[in-house]
Amino acid sequence: MNKSLFAALAALFIAAGQLSALAQKQQQLPGDKPKLIVQVVVGQLRSDYLLRFKSNLGSEGFKTLISEGAFCKNARYSHLLTQTAPGLATIATGAVPAQHGIPSDRWYDRVENDMQEACADSRVELIESSNDNLKKSPRHLLASTFGDELKMLEEKSKVIGIAMAPQEAILLSGHSSNAAYWFDEMSGKFVSTTYYMPQLPQWVQDFNQKNFANTYLHRSWQSALPAASYAAYKQNIDKVLEATDGLLLVPAEPAKKQGRIGYEKLRETPYSDNLVKDFAISAIVNEDMGNSDATDMVTIYFDAMRNIGNRYGALSIELEDAFYRTDQNLKHLLSFLTSHVGKKNLLMVLTSDHGVNLPQQRLEEASMPHGIFDHSKALVLLRSYLNIVYGKGDWIKSFSQKQIFLNHTLIEDSNLRLSEVQERTASFALLFSGVANVATAHTLASATFTSGAMRYMQNSFFPKRSGDIIVNLEPGWAEAFTESAANSSYSYDAYVPLAFYGWRIKRKTITAPVDMTDIAPTLSALVGVALPNAASGKVIAEIVE
Repeated sequence: MNKSLFAALAALFIAAGQLSALAQKQQQLPGDKPKLIVQVVVGQLRSDYLLRFKSNLGSEGFKTLISEGAFCKNARYSHLLTQTAPGLATIATGAVPAQHGIPSDRWYDRVENDMQEACADSRVELIESSNDNLKKSPRHLLASTFGDELKMLEEKSKVIGIAMAPQEAILLSGHSSNAAYWFDEMSGKFVSTTYYMPQLPQWVQDFNQKNFANTYLHRSWQSALPAASYAAYKQNIDKVLEATDGLLLVPAEPAKKQGRIGYEKLRETPYSDNLVKDFAISAIVNEDMGNSDATDMVTIYFDAMRNIGNRYGALSIELEDAFYRTDQNLKHLLSFLTSHVGKKNLLMVLTSDHGVNLPQQRLEEASMPHGIFDHSKALVLLRSYLNIVYGKGDWIKSFSQKQIFLNHTLIEDSNLRLSEVQERTASFALLFSGVANVATAHTLASATFTSGAMRYMQNSFFPKRSGDIIVNLEPGWAEAFTESAANSSYSYDAYVPLAFYGWRIKRKTITAPVDMTDIAPTLSALVGVALPNAASGKVIAEIVE
């Protein structure tokens, strides 16, 4: 072989190798848009949990999302009533409650003269369920979500919401989602309503037939780690017999309780998240999500930490163990998603709906300001005061979730100015122990506030659904007779973790302030769709650059 022929062949081989390497590199590069967006919201996840429990975390759950993604260390909600429904609607719409219309989990409906839940809808029918409490839809959500805008751009995109409870599945996914599924505690099955479909898909029926809920319900909850490994160990030493052993936190539920299976107990164990994760994976596989030219989206809400935290407290071993099991569920979910669509095709968002206050007992032990605001006692005093000022009458319709709802009909019939009654009521409410600020509907509707407690109140205020007076408690104070110690704009309630991971997301830590209204606009910018129609948040520049 002469030298010139040898050189030509060598050059050919080198070129072929370069082309092969280039082709492999191109295959590894992310496309113009992600194939699958997975938004995971962990209920009541305080921002400090990631630091407090860091030493016991695995390397492939929370740590992967934070260390290999873009982690926003300074993300917070900017509204007062940090409850689940307003938080989820804010994540989905990029708007504050004053804009998206979900000011609280429930509110007093003046037309119906009754309390209204955020997603209740008597006009829809349940599918394969007789639990009328689960008749839900997104009709009370007044703004579009990122999922809605995704569907508007590309009709072939699939959007599905999944959670144990309906409002979590509904609000995160939006009006136009293909489906929202939630768990029916009466039947032990995942269900939906006719708002989304005439009947459950066959794969959902098949999943329900496998009775995974029974399997998880009848499993004892053992601690994932030896007792002495827990940060909460010293505060809960009375529960620990031998520091080197694991703990039986909750024994297995009996097969039947009073003639029926007690599925509601499942929500107070970490296994409810296992069930949601299993269903989400089944949805992605059976709906063939992430395998088309259109971008698909699934929203997943893990509510075990919220329910366990409400039941046992934010410093309990039970809560800490639930955190580690959430970490394991994230690890399993990430492993599946990586194998199903690949990291280069996956865009994942992790955050929470709100944080939570520490237990009152712990605050007292630490000599921290704290207290319990009993709205039932306050209501008695308020009614007595208004009876003295305006004469005997039913002046207050409801006092719910830091909001006072006055009797507008009685005020009008008495030829009184509503704003004047609001001001008198607010002035009296300000005298109660634990009350830091009050604001009337008239003030919030007629002025603009740009900072401080009044700004947070205004962001929570939606005139048609909010109370006549909104009450802000002092730091450390909590309301009596509420499911959660959350519901304020203070740091323990408002700050939550926020991480973006996967497709074109550069590894970085973002310390600049981020508002939770920024999530939806940032997703819109990344994917190239219109912002949700009421969005007031901004695009997080450090993520899209």
